[in-house]
Amino acid sequence: MRILACSSPDWVPFAEARALQRNFPSAAELRERSTSIPLGVTGPISGWNTLFLFDYQVFPESILQFDAEWRHAGRAMAVGDIIVQRALFPPIGRGICLQFAVRVTRLIHEDHRLGFAYETLAGHAESGVSEFFFEERATGLHFTIHTRSRPAHWGSRLVRHVFTDPYQAWCTRNALANVRRTFDEANATRV
Repeated sequence: MRILACSSPDWVPFAEARALQRNFPSAAELRERSTSIPLGVTGPISGWNTLFLFDYQVFPESILQFDAEWRHAGRAMAVGDIIVQRALFPPIGRGICLQFAVRVTRLIHEDHRLGFAYETLAGHAESGVSEFFFEERATGLHFTIHTRSRPAHWGSRLVRHVFTDPYQAWCTRNALANVRRTFDEANATRV
């Protein structure tokens, strides 16, 4: 993890991040959480514009900024791609940033689910895996964030119940609301 001013132009180079290993032995041992938001429409997923998800347009920029390997290569997201993340603290769009990396491990293209998953790499504030996906349900189309994770640093684990978990839940709620807004904007002509 690097701590730097959010205004800094310095990002962890992809080559350096690619050399990092995941920072957990097994996701099966980590706490599982799943949170969803209804999108107010019905499926099929293929009938809706969801491409923004594959450009990692999930978190508001006031919480998390990122640099993605596929953007520099001029192509679509692929398994193995690195995303360098900058978590803003406090989450108001300026101040200090914690910079770390994740690796895309899976693209989800199932009958009723569409999205991707990544794993955290050495130096990340969290340890685990996250999935971000659209899902067709009987009640309509939903967006879900599913994680198996825990704080990576002992200090974060020490204050887990009073700071880390509530902060992560707040970030997740904001991400879900951001995806709902982005989905509505991307599909404004259809709704």
